Amino acid sequence: NGHGDVVGVGDNISVNPNPNSLSPMMKQRQAAIKIEPKVFFSNERTFLAWLHSAVLLAGASIALTSKYSNRNNSSLANQLYGIVLLPVAIAFMVYAMHQYGRRSQMIRRRAPGPYEDIIGPSVLAVALMLSIVVQFSLKLYTTLTYSRNFNVVAEN
Repeated sequence: NGHGDVVGVGDNISVNPNPNSLSPMMKQRQAAIKIEPKVFFSNERTFLAWLHSAVLLAGASIALTSKYSNRNNSSLANQLYGIVLLPVAIAFMVYAMHQYGRRSQMIRRRAPGPYEDIIGPSVLAVALMLSIVVQFSLKLYTTLTYSRNFNVVAEN
């Protein structure tokens, strides 16, 4: 720096581990990175929100299944109406656990990211929409079948 061994504020300290190399390396300061507790709590809050959705879907699935299994005229199509939603609820739970574990490890390792997931929620949303379409189709099929059978019985 032109002043002998004195290092001033703002002077770059360079260390050259290999005297034969042309470019000196800058000495980097090593400091512990502090992770605030709110980061861990945010990850847990997100996990609990996904589980809340999964529990609601599973509850709806079980309620629909039990509603149609108690009737005398319960058919497989009526029971499938509730069962179709259960795999989607399980997928929500598995996704929530996977993301929570992945993000927890990234936080502990102090990984820079990315922490967001674009594909997972989109796949789950499409699966939920497909299950709703299947439920609607099943309900329409059973209603039309029941109406047709009722009209045949009424005509006789």
